[in-house]
Amino acid sequence: MYRFFYYDNIIPREDCDYFIQQYEHKEFNKGQVKSVVKGEYTGIEDQARDSDIYWIDPKSPMCRAIWGYMLEANNYLGVTLNQTHELAQLARYSKNQHYTWHIDTFYKKDHPIRNLSAILQLSKPEDYEGGQLELYNGDKEPELPPIQSQGSLVFFRSNEWHRVTPVLSGIRYSLVFWA
Repeated sequence: MYRFFYYDNIIPREDCDYFIQQYEHKEFNKGQVKSVVKGEYTGIEDQARDSDIYWIDPKSPMCRAIWGYMLEANNYLGVTLNQTHELAQLARYSKNQHYTWHIDTFYKKDHPIRNLSAILQLSKPEDYEGGQLELYNGDKEPELPPIQSQGSLVFFRSNEWHRVTPVLSGIRYSLVFWA
């Protein structure tokens, strides 16, 4: 069984640039991490995440393309999908913004919500420094999935620990999708 699956440069650069241009001037919100203990909401964890987000309709052409790739990638990752997905999240990381170690899965009535995560790299690698997606692999050094180039797409199980290191300069855009 694979830990992650990826496509390098699967979405054309022009499509990534166009997608960013469509949304870069929208009003983004501060990304939040909700703290939940034994299924009960306990508040917001302010230190875990510093990024800006904008919610995207899953019926948008870019999200529909990702959904098709998600179904194909799941042949390698083998999680249970119910053909429903939530809004996609356009994430914008500016200087010093980050997202600490976390998982995307949460539970409702003992059933996991978000079994499969996908991240599309929208920015060109020369547009920012830092902002690396890292997966925890149990070793001393985190694993860097090979998705640094624009238009690359990575999939992993939503219960996989991952983070985005602080952006040192520039702006990093990514589109995050769950099923």
